[in-house]
Amino acid sequence: MKLGLDSYSYHCAAGLWEYTPRENPPMTAEHYLQKASELGLDGVQLCDPRHLETIEYGYVTGLRQRADALGLYLELGTGGTNPDHLQNMVRAAHVLRSRVVRTFVGRPRPDSSAAMRELLAAAAREVAQVVPVCERYRVFLALENHQDLTAPELLSLLELIGSEWVGVCLDTGNPLALLEDPLAAARALAPHAKSVHLKDYQLLALPTGFALLGCALGEGVVDLPAILEVLQREAPEASLNIECYLGRHDVPALEHDYLARLPEASAAALGATLRLVRDRGLPRAPRLPTRESELLGAEDDLVVRSARWAQQALKRPAVELADSGG
Repeated sequence: MKLGLDSYSYHCAAGLWEYTPRENPPMTAEHYLQKASELGLDGVQLCDPRHLETIEYGYVTGLRQRADALGLYLELGTGGTNPDHLQNMVRAAHVLRSRVVRTFVGRPRPDSSAAMRELLAAAAREVAQVVPVCERYRVFLALENHQDLTAPELLSLLELIGSEWVGVCLDTGNPLALLEDPLAAARALAPHAKSVHLKDYQLLALPTGFALLGCALGEGVVDLPAILEVLQREAPEASLNIECYLGRHDVPALEHDYLARLPEASAAALGATLRLVRDRGLPRAPRLPTRESELLGAEDDLVVRSARWAQQALKRPAVELADSGG
């Protein structure tokens, strides 16, 4: 299986989300390619179209040529199910020679099963409009379990769409946010996986539920070795893209509003998740760096440790870097 880098791993350094570097230039698509090459990885998934200066043919072709020169694959990512936007992304992916466009539904979870069925039906109608373009260019859409849909809901969406050109981008850590066991979710979704986000989380108990704390691969609660076995058996063609997250996401699992938006969740699922928090949660919240140099260094260190863990797990040689910070 190919092992790559998901660009969200450097979400602070990229400056496209909640943090903007002031002392360092933001990372670009070219920086991601160079970093993946230095780490001995096979490619890069650009998770957001903002990484591209434009989707004009000349620029995209030039980016593809830079990836080719480094021997790297490229995958293109975006969000949402707007048909016009997704069709443009599929065309750009064709020029990039990306076999997939990763996206996600990304709509707020409703508070009833009936409303969720309506949401899935609406998303299916939009995605179905993109299928002919996917078929023409032979590019898969890979819908991520993006802390918005459970594994059964995502499978229901695939069934509604009913196309071989629409599959899954399996995120190994996100099921925890919806009270799902990551290994069980992987077993359900792996047969449909076209791409993978390799992610791990540590846990921290909160009065309202728990927090997901980003960490290096192999340092959290996700059973990644077992998931890798499932993927090697069920989805050997799917790329494994390392996605680290330097940050914290609170899950108010004991709050009424949160549970109302998971009407299919069982007491057993809630209990299993809270037991995991109790048994393997951290005793206190770690301190996140505040100085830019420390923050970006810590982010890079997460990626380097994750790459080494994944290379060892896949029995691949790891590239030793002289300095993993910065």
